[in-house]
Amino acid sequence: MAYRILLPVDGSEGSLRAARHVAAMARLIPGLEVHVLSVQAPGDDWMVRRLITPEELAELEQEWSKAAMDPACDILKDAGIEPHCHLAQGEVAASIVRLAQELGCDQIVMGTRGQSTLAGLLMGSVATKVLHLSPIPVTLVK
Repeated sequence: MAYRILLPVDGSEGSLRAARHVAAMARLIPGLEVHVLSVQAPGDDWMVRRLITPEELAELEQEWSKAAMDPACDILKDAGIEPHCHLAQGEVAASIVRLAQELGCDQIVMGTRGQSTLAGLLMGSVATKVLHLSPIPVTLVK
């Protein structure tokens, strides 16, 4: 059975560092299966709904996800890994953990983003939430 990793990305340098880390892991884990995930927060704000249609919003979210995933997928492909791409919408940390469980992932590998809020002072609030919610190992790449 393949070892499965979920790699959530947001297009940041932190998620690219995580992708490079996963690419390096592929040399140590034959048959590594990598699932790349971009999560879009719900665009259900009343201002958003007044300005664009649900179809336009869905198209924008796909564009944003592709822009976030493409650089990470390129890193993985250069390492000989054919990534599986996923798009989700919802609360980011909960969506990451939910997909990892649905896919039967063995591990989540994600970048950190130093933020100034108390909960995310060192790692970022999403990383902190994933650590607390996930029943599977989480590797944070700084």
